[in-house]
Amino acid sequence: MKQSDLLSFFHEDLFIPELKASSKDGVLKEMASWLELKEKVYRTPIVYDLLKNREKLGSTGIGGGIAIPHCRSMAVEKMTVLFAVKSKGVDFKSADKKLVKLFFMVVAPPQDVQYLVFLGKLVEVLTNKKFKNMFLKVKSFEEFKNVISGVK
Repeated sequence: MKQSDLLSFFHEDLFIPELKASSKDGVLKEMASWLELKEKVYRTPIVYDLLKNREKLGSTGIGGGIAIPHCRSMAVEKMTVLFAVKSKGVDFKSADKKLVKLFFMVVAPPQDVQYLVFLGKLVEVLTNKKFKNMFLKVKSFEEFKNVISGVK
């Protein structure tokens, strides 16, 4: 998978320019609710519980102010990705102890074969310092698209 291929998984209605929540649980709930509001998942509580259970295994805060909460669920028809920003940051219990400002929520059906490939490529892009700094400045979905597709 190329970096430009990531763009096809992101959609304008799944972009939250500023989260309201200020806690880890609040962020998970707000993002899961957004997915249901946009008719991407069937029931928020199912997805929220799966995400919370995944977090119990270890924080999906990958460091550097980024978290990728993710799970597999029958509550989605196809892999769905939501990007959200919390400019003040949230304590997500990341290994580096830094507040998380960028959230990429990924929910995929159990049979999705691109799920792990997508997660791997996303982590590769997000751990690139140049791209991470660009994502931190994103204020619109158009700007986000330019960053994720590799356009300056």
